[in-house]
Amino acid sequence: MLSFHAGAKGILAFTLAAAAALPATGGREQAAKDPIQWSIKAAVPDKPLQAGDAFTVQLLAAIEDGWHLYSTEQAEGGPIPTRISMPPDQPFEQSGSIEASEPRSALDPNFNLTTEYYEGQAAFYIPVKVAAGAASGKSLVKVNVYYQTCNDQICLPPKTVKLSAEVRIGTSARW
Repeated sequence: MLSFHAGAKGILAFTLAAAAALPATGGREQAAKDPIQWSIKAAVPDKPLQAGDAFTVQLLAAIEDGWHLYSTEQAEGGPIPTRISMPPDQPFEQSGSIEASEPRSALDPNFNLTTEYYEGQAAFYIPVKVAAGAASGKSLVKVNVYYQTCNDQICLPPKTVKLSAEVRIGTSARW
């Protein structure tokens, strides 16, 4: 029984030592977990928006040096393509195809095939319209981006970011 407690203490000591070592390596890994910084801007006309009015939502991805963001089009067996969507619980809807800055194309050593990707920055433009029956006042246009990012050695797990920008509907005041 005494040897069991000694063994348990040894296992506990080893587990604590291993856990204490994790933040030292995990901290460096954590810094690399967000190599893409997203921003959103609603380019609205200089007039009150009404149901059916169109505007553009611009997404910008600032990409850390050494990393790349995959485009919305990818070959089978390659990386997960970037997916941009608008959740349905809002007074806005996508009104056309998303346009994007021109991606680069090259052989990706992580997948051993040609992929499309962005380095430095990428821009995406979403055509949006105000939905029928939208209430007047301030509203948030919401966009979700699901993406994967890699450098020359590793790929991070895909993740989703949720972005929003304020838009005024049906008001007469200028903003």
